[in-house]
Amino acid sequence: MNSIVSPFFADLVLWLMYIMVAAAIGVTVYSFWHTLRNRQKGDDIVNGVPAGKIGWFVAIGLIVCLILTFALGSSAPVVTNGIRFTDTFWLKTTDMFIYTSSLLIIGCFVSAIVSKFRS
Repeated sequence: MNSIVSPFFADLVLWLMYIMVAAAIGVTVYSFWHTLRNRQKGDDIVNGVPAGKIGWFVAIGLIVCLILTFALGSSAPVVTNGIRFTDTFWLKTTDMFIYTSSLLIIGCFVSAIVSKFRS
């Protein structure tokens, strides 16, 4: 017996995910617009720290990381719930988000450890 039954609240969970992704995109766009609108000339250096350069480095690093992990992502077919999934774009996109999230989490741990021993 290989019948696969979807969970009772699967549709509700999917719609909640769609709403949360849309809200996250909206907050990101608003935050970016607000930051560019309220930026002052002297905001690049805060307490002797080049905050502007660090911000640009992080943003560009994230974009480069997303591009590299998408390029290196696997497009091998996956069997999910008994169905063969072969869409190359979405397979690579899934790998991109998994690898990028893993790298960012590892980066957070490393930076926390380094800052702990530096101070």
